[in-house]
Amino acid sequence: MIRMRYRGTAEFVLSKPLPREAINEIPKLIDEFNKNILRRGAKKEEEAAKIKSWTTKDNTLAFEIVSGTKVRVHVATLRIRKALVKFLGQHRIGIRKTRLVDAEIILDGDYNITAQIPFVKEVVKEGGKTIVKLEVLEETELEKPYIDRMIKLFELKELRAKWGGKAEHWILIKSSPPREYTFKEDPNIILEKSGLMKRYAVGQYVYTPPLAWMFNKLQELFINEVLKPLGFIEVILPKVSPLEVALRSGHLKGAAHNMVFVCTPVSSDPSELESWYDWVYITENPDGKMLQRYLDPVSYYMEYAQCPPFYAFLSKEVIDPKKPLKWYDKSGPSFRFEPVGGVRGLERLFEFHRIEIIWLGEPEQVIQIRNELLEKYEYFMQKVLDLEYRFAWVTPWFLVHAGEIREEKLDLNQPGTIDFEAYLPYKGPREDPHSWLEIGNISIHGTKFTKPFLIKHKNPKKIVWTGCSGFGTERWLLAFLAQHGFDPDNWPEKVRNAFKGIPEPLEIVTYPKPEGKKILEDLKKTLFAKLRA
Repeated sequence: MIRMRYRGTAEFVLSKPLPREAINEIPKLIDEFNKNILRRGAKKEEEAAKIKSWTTKDNTLAFEIVSGTKVRVHVATLRIRKALVKFLGQHRIGIRKTRLVDAEIILDGDYNITAQIPFVKEVVKEGGKTIVKLEVLEETELEKPYIDRMIKLFELKELRAKWGGKAEHWILIKSSPPREYTFKEDPNIILEKSGLMKRYAVGQYVYTPPLAWMFNKLQELFINEVLKPLGFIEVILPKVSPLEVALRSGHLKGAAHNMVFVCTPVSSDPSELESWYDWVYITENPDGKMLQRYLDPVSYYMEYAQCPPFYAFLSKEVIDPKKPLKWYDKSGPSFRFEPVGGVRGLERLFEFHRIEIIWLGEPEQVIQIRNELLEKYEYFMQKVLDLEYRFAWVTPWFLVHAGEIREEKLDLNQPGTIDFEAYLPYKGPREDPHSWLEIGNISIHGTKFTKPFLIKHKNPKKIVWTGCSGFGTERWLLAFLAQHGFDPDNWPEKVRNAFKGIPEPLEIVTYPKPEGKKILEDLKKTLFAKLRA
């Protein structure tokens, strides 16, 4: 917790100057403020606010305030205003304007805070302290929790710095025994050169029928082996959501740089866009900057995490979790705007497919479901796919900041995430972290989502938790092919049987390219010959 204090001047513009008899009463009024009104809610004197001095000139009355952490300077200003209304009314004087000027937040220590933060005018570091000087705050801004949120933002930034810029802490839980591999080629290259998939745009591919078949059969295998035995039921969730959903889920506060946003046209009347249509017709130029003139501001986003519509659906509902909700969604892709250097084959995509598993219940139920899923995941990796894998406990900093995690240590019964990683032989030795690919995860959120979405328990003394897990289809298949190759004779029996009946590959005059035809011929002799027999 950052130690901090506050100071500032509360200014009240009055309907007329104070008369002499009112001025004479101010010291007594201030004494009442300091002893009672500005101490309410503070256990210690240093936690309260206090008026240090006051001035009056023309029709302006000003109070210099210092405050602690419980009664912050903006709260003190509003309390003073409320008390002043009654006092001034006795003299037939009203308050026309309230504002806080020259406000400062004094933090003990050197913190990485900049003036780019809203309402911050300047940041000064002196005497081992960081002094954040605020812009003038009007009454409407004082009534909103802007300063309180600013303090939380300071703490969040400090937490990020403490974690060394990492999004999470990583602790190995378990790993399967290492094994030897005869196949060490990159499946991405084989899939693309053979024409089983074709690059559509950065981070997007067209998957031809054989690869689409493999994706779908892998999903079916996972659903039948993991989800259905545990009682999960399929739903269909939207893939384009209003910004309000991302605000409540928290993604707008930390993931906006990876999100894809959606605009709608200024009108559904074609005549409103006629000049745009004329431009495109004549120039054949899809000028995106020009198109912005015909679009409303951003109002939607394409699903980044896939589960927020679940929380939005249950928003403001009261839950009686005698039977916890256990759903999964596989109805469409998720979208993440990745840096160009970070997009590569099936490892990291702009548009990707996954099964999103979501559940809700009391804390004990949510933990139990996570444990059952974890057991099934391990079975799926070992007995079905025969993968070399490892599990890692990751403590996301945002859960620490939200107060869901109290201590930074391994405790599987508290909110947090377990990542599933698979070894990719073509990437290099196991000692290199880049040789491991996160293919899925499983999380307990605590109340991170139920609180902002106002999802409540029937019993007001109890709380509702949520959990989710992602099965990234492209990554799971990539990991499988990286370890087992493209010869079904080297595959586990359940996968070989599930993939049987694969469609024939596409071959036309110009596709695949000449350098890929030899690769495709080899696949036809192994992969296709044995799965179509």
